[in-house]
Amino acid sequence: MSKFTRIAFAALLIHIIFSCTEDDSDYINPPDYEVIILPIGDSRVAGDRPVHESYRYDLWKNLIDNNWDFDFVGSETDASEYPTYSGEIFDKEHAGVGGHTTKDVLISLESTLSVVETPDIVLLGIGGNDLVRTNSYEEAIQNINSIIDILQDHNPEVTIFLEQIAPGNSSSFSEENLELFENFQNAILTISEERSTEDSNVITVDMAMGWTDILLIDDVHYNIYGAKVVGNRYFDAIDLYFER
Repeated sequence: MSKFTRIAFAALLIHIIFSCTEDDSDYINPPDYEVIILPIGDSRVAGDRPVHESYRYDLWKNLIDNNWDFDFVGSETDASEYPTYSGEIFDKEHAGVGGHTTKDVLISLESTLSVVETPDIVLLGIGGNDLVRTNSYEEAIQNINSIIDILQDHNPEVTIFLEQIAPGNSSSFSEENLELFENFQNAILTISEERSTEDSNVITVDMAMGWTDILLIDDVHYNIYGAKVVGNRYFDAIDLYFER
């Protein structure tokens, strides 16, 4: 890669990362209580440093920068090493498992909820493995609806942030794959509209907007830049919700 190409590549990454994030001055005062956050899903949630990244570390730093009182919870503990930040040690708890489908999350959810403090916020990033393995999206959507049933039964006031997932590498997308992916993303929007209640909101977070292959380290997983984009988008969605 030439020096010019490296500079252009870096400039593009900076543009993507910071164009996906609001200016810090727009952020509001956080809630005046500890917010319990459950990140749950597949390998994109779990991460596997140094092979690929999770968004959780960048979201955690955003929350610290904006003075949130919060706790990540989950049935899993990240074994990777992370730098301290602002004198704090990264909270490694989560419920992401590599290879998990929506069915896997559904089957294990009651067990997960039984070992964690009741979450105020759930970050649900799931569906990619379903699309790859089944070449269908209908069952995945049914499972996500069932996951929401359990979460809302467990805490009728839970707020669920539901990903419109980032796509995999564009070289792996045929026209059929693209149609399947778009159908899944549109169905996620419908879930958000239909499953929100007076006390429990289901909020879509669009991770696919403006996504590009340079944010991936392989066909499906985030590199450090992709993880930052996703972490930023989660924080912006959470911050906007609590501004209501």
